[in-house]
Amino acid sequence: MEARLIVGGKSVTAAVVGENALGTLSADRVRILRALSGEAKYPAQLARELKLQVQTVYYHVRMLAQEGLVKLVEREEKGGATAKKFACAADAFAVVVNDKAWKAFASGGRSTPPTFLKGFFSDGYFDGKFVLGSPDPHGKYRARGSELCAVEIAMLLGRFGAFDYPLYYLDTELRGEARRNNLVAIGGPKVNSFVGEINSSLPIYFEEKTFTIRSKLSGKAYEENVGVIELVENPFNKSKRVLLVAGTNQSSTRVAVLALLKERAKLEKGNHFDSSSFASVVQGFDEDGDGIVDAVEILE
Repeated sequence: MEARLIVGGKSVTAAVVGENALGTLSADRVRILRALSGEAKYPAQLARELKLQVQTVYYHVRMLAQEGLVKLVEREEKGGATAKKFACAADAFAVVVNDKAWKAFASGGRSTPPTFLKGFFSDGYFDGKFVLGSPDPHGKYRARGSELCAVEIAMLLGRFGAFDYPLYYLDTELRGEARRNNLVAIGGPKVNSFVGEINSSLPIYFEEKTFTIRSKLSGKAYEENVGVIELVENPFNKSKRVLLVAGTNQSSTRVAVLALLKERAKLEKGNHFDSSSFASVVQGFDEDGDGIVDAVEILE
């Protein structure tokens, strides 16, 4: 089985071998494997390079071939005898000790971002910053931000591109040129003062005193715990965008995150009342009764 070994951002092709392969290895056999990596050779060549007896090398190569660590790549008739050329079977080898630990892995490099996020990515790079509410009491509501669900959005965006440090600003730090980025703002205006600044211009906004979510698109008001997901023009730089993921409280903000994770295709269709507007209201449900929201419905 062919696999890929990934270490420190670099990767090599690897072959998954059986448990007996470990017992086959020795210092000289590892030297032979390294000598055969990148170039096929005859045992006589290996013997000269490694200063080993030819018959010893033949024996080692035969044992390595039995375990799939080297492979025969060429035969040549020389003086009535057949000379065999061998190569290392892979650049690295792996032994799986827990066959139940396999997990799905997206191969082939970075995934293509969904349409609504394409403006945030360029050549495999995330062109934007997160804006999170400060954990200290701040703003006119003296609220503390605690939107830990931002981790889940970061994991989602990590599928599509790399990023530069710092990835995020606290709302109390966001000033000057930092405001002109593509921004992913997490949390409602009570905990995120940046969201408070742009709140009145949002197609789905929070009423100032009650924090009821009200939609300019449908005319509806949502007093229950719901989340919103909106993509709007950055008022500080019209060539950039703000993706807002927020709710009436920490739990409903996480519902909005869940909608991004599970219902992106539906969200891309736009608001039910105005398909040209990427702005939705979502509600979450705990279907299996374990206390964690695991299903989401798009209300508009």
